[in-house]
Amino acid sequence: MRVTFKYLILVLVVLLFIPVFSVQAHQFEIKDDRVQFFDRPTLDGRMVFSVKLKDKSNHDLWIMDADGSNIRHLTDTDYNEIDPTISPDGRQVAFAHDKDGGWRISIMDIDNPGPKDPWPITFYDHQRHPDWGEDGLIAFQSNQEGKWSIWSKDPFMKGDLYGKDLKEESNIKVWDGKEVDNDVKKPSYSKDGKYLAFATNRDGPFGDTNKINRIWVLDRQKGLSKEIPRSMVKQGDDPEFYKGRNWYPNANGQPVIAFVQIKDKRPTIRWTNIDGSGGGRLTDKMPGNVSAKNPKFGPERSQEVLAFLTEKSPNAGWKIAVMDIHRGQDMPPFIVTPPSMGASISSFDWGPHPKNNTRSQSQGTKINPGGTNNNMDDFDEKMRKKQVEFENEMRELENEQRIRRNQMEDEMRRNQDLSREEEERLRMEADREMEREREEMNRRILEQEMELERERLRMNQEMMDEQMRMEQERMEQQREMMSKMDGSGGRDDFFQPEEKCFVEDEEDSRGLFGNISIGTEIDCEPGQGMEKRLQDPTTLAMIGLVVTVGATMLQMFRGN
Repeated sequence: MRVTFKYLILVLVVLLFIPVFSVQAHQFEIKDDRVQFFDRPTLDGRMVFSVKLKDKSNHDLWIMDADGSNIRHLTDTDYNEIDPTISPDGRQVAFAHDKDGGWRISIMDIDNPGPKDPWPITFYDHQRHPDWGEDGLIAFQSNQEGKWSIWSKDPFMKGDLYGKDLKEESNIKVWDGKEVDNDVKKPSYSKDGKYLAFATNRDGPFGDTNKINRIWVLDRQKGLSKEIPRSMVKQGDDPEFYKGRNWYPNANGQPVIAFVQIKDKRPTIRWTNIDGSGGGRLTDKMPGNVSAKNPKFGPERSQEVLAFLTEKSPNAGWKIAVMDIHRGQDMPPFIVTPPSMGASISSFDWGPHPKNNTRSQSQGTKINPGGTNNNMDDFDEKMRKKQVEFENEMRELENEQRIRRNQMEDEMRRNQDLSREEEERLRMEADREMEREREEMNRRILEQEMELERERLRMNQEMMDEQMRMEQERMEQQREMMSKMDGSGGRDDFFQPEEKCFVEDEEDSRGLFGNISIGTEIDCEPGQGMEKRLQDPTTLAMIGLVVTVGATMLQMFRGN
C-alpha cells in the first residue's frame, strides 16, 4: 500500500509540473531557430528545395526529410533547377530548368535516378511553376503564345491527353465582348482535381494599369473561372490549395486556398475559401513581423501543418519554416532548414515519403517510370523512348502543320497579290476607259467648237462678200452716173451737201462797202459772186456813182 501510495503521489506531481514545463518551453530560444520539442508539429514526408550555394553560380535541387534530417544533393549541374513539385506518390520530382537556354519542365526519379534522368516533358521555352496534381497531371505556366497562360500535361502519356498539352486557363479574357490580354501564373490543383487556382493581373475590360495580382479559381468541370471577391483578397499571389482530408475550420465546407499578400511592404500568408465567404490570417499573428511566402501544406500525415519560406531580417536569407495552422499562429516559426545550409532558398515543395505513402502500389507503378530492378528500368526506358517518339511525332506534326500553315499563308498572300493586281488592272482599265471617254468628249467638244468657228468664218465671209458686192454695185452705179454726167453736161443726180464758208479774220472781213463781222457766212467763191453783182444794173449804177464822186473830190483836193 505504501509503494502504491508513493507511485500515486509521483504521478500527481508529474501531471502537475508537465504543463508548467510545457509553457516555459516557449520562452527558450534554440540556436538553430527551432522551437522546443513540445511545440513541434507532426512532420512527415520530404521536402525538395532549390538553393544557390555560395561557391556556385546556379541553383541546384536538394532534398531532406520534413524535419530537416537526411539532407543531400538531388542535382549538381551547371544550369539552374527551380520550382520543384513532388509527385503524389513521392517518387518523382518535376522542376523548371534552363539547360537549353529557356525555361522548360523536366522530371527525375528521387531515389533511383536512371541514366536518362532528368528527362523533359515540355519542349517550348519559358515554362515554369509546375504543380503535380493528385490525378497525375502537371499544371504549369507557359508563354508559348506570347503571354503567360496555364497549361497541363500528363507526363507519362496516360488518359485522354496522351502527352499533349492541354490549355487550362487562357491569358485572354472576354469582358463585355472585348478581348483583354493578361498574364496568368502559378497554378495550384485542388486535392480532387476539380479546381485550379492561379494568380493573374486581369482586371476588367480596360486591363489593370497597376498590374496587381489577384487570386482566381477555375472550375475545371464547368470550364468557368472567377475571381475570389476582393473583400477577402485585395491582392494575392502564389496560391496553394489545402489538401487535407478534413475540412478546413471556418471554411463553410468549401476548398481552402493559402496565398501571399503584401502587408506593410512585407509578404505574409493568409487563407480564403473559393467563394470568399471565409478566410483569415496565418502568419500575420506570429511575433516579430515574420515575412513569409511560398506556402505549402503538408502531405496526409501532416495535413494540418503549413510550410513556407521566411527570413528573420532583410537579406538574411530565406529558410523553410513550418507552423501548425491551429495552434501555431501565435508562436515563432519552426525553422526546419539545417543551420549548415546558410544559403537562401528560392523555392521548395513538400510531398509524401514513398514508404509512408498510402497510395496503392498499382497507383505508384502507374506514374513511376523508374524503379529498383531491371523490369522497372526496362519500363523506364520504354516510357522514355515512347515519350521521345511521341514528342518527335508531335514536332514533326507541328512542323508539317507549320509548313502547311506557311503554304496556306503563302497561297493566301499570292491570292491577295493576284487579287490586288487584278483590282489594280481593273482600276487602270477603268481609268483608261474614263480617259478615252474624256478624250472622246473633248474631241467632240473641239469639233463642235471648230464647226461653230467655221460657221462663223463662213458667215463673216459671206457678209464680207455681200458688202464687197454691194460696194462694187455702188461704185459701178457711181461710174455710170459719172459717165452720164460727163457725157450730157448735166448735174449730178445725187445730192451733194452745200458748202458753207465764214469770215475767219479781219483781213477777210474787209469789204467794198465796209467791214464784215468775223463769223459771218460768206460765199465760198468770191469771184463767182462778184460776177453776179457786176451783172446787176443797180450795182453798176452804184459803182459809177462812187467813181464820179471820187473823181470830183480828188479834183477839189488838188485845187486846194
